[in-house]
Amino acid sequence: MTSGSVVCAIVAYQSGLSGLLYPSILLLILPLGALLLVRLRRRRLEVVRTFLPSVVSAGSVAEVQLAVRNLSMSPSGPANWSDRLPWAPGSAGPGVLPGLSGSLPGFVPTGASTAVRYSLRPPTRGVFDIGPLGVEYSDPFTLATGSSSLGGVQKLSVVPAVAPLGEGGPSIIAGDGSARLIQRRSAGSDDDLMTREYRSGDALRRVHWRATARHGELMVRQEEQRTHPEARLLIDTRSGGYPDAWAELGGSDSAGGSFEWAVRMLASLGVHLHRAGFLVQVVETGPAQVTPLADANGGAGGELAFLVSLAAIAPSNAPLPRNGGIAGEERPEGLHGPVFAIISEPEPEALRWVAAQRRPFELGIAFVIGRRSSRAFTELTEAGWTCVPVRETDDPALAWASIARFTGGSAR
Repeated sequence: MTSGSVVCAIVAYQSGLSGLLYPSILLLILPLGALLLVRLRRRRLEVVRTFLPSVVSAGSVAEVQLAVRNLSMSPSGPANWSDRLPWAPGSAGPGVLPGLSGSLPGFVPTGASTAVRYSLRPPTRGVFDIGPLGVEYSDPFTLATGSSSLGGVQKLSVVPAVAPLGEGGPSIIAGDGSARLIQRRSAGSDDDLMTREYRSGDALRRVHWRATARHGELMVRQEEQRTHPEARLLIDTRSGGYPDAWAELGGSDSAGGSFEWAVRMLASLGVHLHRAGFLVQVVETGPAQVTPLADANGGAGGELAFLVSLAAIAPSNAPLPRNGGIAGEERPEGLHGPVFAIISEPEPEALRWVAAQRRPFELGIAFVIGRRSSRAFTELTEAGWTCVPVRETDDPALAWASIARFTGGSAR
């Protein structure tokens, strides 16, 4: 249009037709006025972004809802929108944002707001920035365009995909499933452990007559002391144990395949044991990054906090801790139950620490990412562990079901 204005001006000058100056001026004023209008009337939009669900697992689909409201008193025309994503193709959309009527302070008419939706599928776990919302608009004659970035960014936690671990695991957690309880007994006869003296208000049906005859006083049965079985999960989180891992996580960077497999196996194993009724303790060779799982009665809420912490976990360069939850080389006293380790190529001191966490005759299972000829596989096998070799592409459920193949007799 500007070139047309110049052509009209030249023709008017050379031909002496002064009437051509009017369209020349008009053709010059229109785009300048459109550009000025677009610049001065920038969109004042409020954007509220909601994720459904609020936490999504890697590879699954989530819906994003964008509530858009016009904050200006003047109406806004139609526009195109796109929402920035940190993975390919780089944005969601484009889509059409309808025209919105103006709003007054304290009063928002129906036409002043709208909602748009789109789906996303995060390829990897991590904590990602979604947004801002890009809006591209033009003047009524589409002579000039403008753009704005609205709504800022919002964090999306993408947790590792949890693989359901079915049958084929160790016999201690097969069978009756949830909330299995174990009974603790220390010394003395069964009658002594199961009875106490009669107290006012005790029901007569609880009277233990054999113990009453032996003690010479009325004895009643007491409830057995029962606790949830315990399980311990060890994961090597030191960067030296994963040669293919990058320290930075998020955006376009991600940890290496072996560390990602370890995190996914930790998520799957922790959720499986928790739902089987175990008290699960997670211990890392680096600084603590994992939120502890709640007790077996904590339900899905405890699992969610655990999984969200795994969204941000990354290999650490910190030295192997000796205090604050990991005291020396030996496994802490008072802990009972199976021990599971998830490692790749741990450094010598980390490997020694992992090996020391299984007491003699206890069940210790190590998922070793790599070949059976690796140093970690050999040393842990010699230390009495059941080692399961896995690859970065293996399904955690397959690794779990393969434990029996590598069990070479009772632990020593």
